[in-house]
Amino acid sequence: MKYSSLFGKTVKEVASDIKLVSHRLLYQAGYIRESVAGRYYFLPLGIRVQDKIVKIIEEEMDKAGAQKMITPVLHPLELWQETNRTNTVGFELMTIEDQRGGQFALGGTAEEMMVDVVRKFNVSYKDLPFNIYQFSQKFRDEKRARGGLLRVREFLMKDAYSFHKDEHDFALEYEKMGKTYQQIFNRLGLEAAIVEADNGYIGGEYCHEFVVRADVGESRFLITDDGTYAAHEDVAVFKKEMMNDEALKPMEPIQAERGNTMEDGTKLHGLPLWQQIKDVMYIDEKGATF
Repeated sequence: MKYSSLFGKTVKEVASDIKLVSHRLLYQAGYIRESVAGRYYFLPLGIRVQDKIVKIIEEEMDKAGAQKMITPVLHPLELWQETNRTNTVGFELMTIEDQRGGQFALGGTAEEMMVDVVRKFNVSYKDLPFNIYQFSQKFRDEKRARGGLLRVREFLMKDAYSFHKDEHDFALEYEKMGKTYQQIFNRLGLEAAIVEADNGYIGGEYCHEFVVRADVGESRFLITDDGTYAAHEDVAVFKKEMMNDEALKPMEPIQAERGNTMEDGTKLHGLPLWQQIKDVMYIDEKGATF
């Protein structure tokens, strides 16, 4: 296609409220335009990029034996009430009522729908395991959309759900999906760290995020120097090093020239800064100390 025929030309100027470089470049290059806060048009160039990403993900998921399907965007609200996630979901659930009085949730995630469709079949252990996935629009009533496509209220999401006869079988699939996702990131030219994470409202004992390091983002994680351990800041654990292992000495009065800083304590005791404790006493206008 000739550039003269392209819908969505490049522009030089952007609005002053566009702060992130990624947001500015997507806007200037004619990939996206905002409809209302948190909801975007993907212009011809933008949708071409998205379609290529979707194709890579589909190829790797299909290679791993997963099967693509689609669920309705409107989820019967009773399915969410059945799992009590109308009250416990980790985002603002959007609901709608049709002209017949039916109550629906706009899909923010699809666990209930996938379980519902599976239980419509007479599935036995002989049919397990299987993995079903989809690409569908998701709706989350975020209180604060920001950063262009970084945090939005409507977006295309790929979500997958596997079904197993026991935990051992599930662990094998979990490992397989980990390798599949890593291959997806590799094909996209992204170096992703596999990070232990909080399972939040989803629950379960298995939870990892694939995080690409960037100056801006929605996650912070900690990683060891050798890269063998990485965890989100909410769940990271560390080994407490035994520091105070000296034998307790008897108390004795000493003459000490006290300074005003922690560093003064290191000079007085001849000990490192981490072994110093500083207490500060305040007196309020009524003469009370604390």
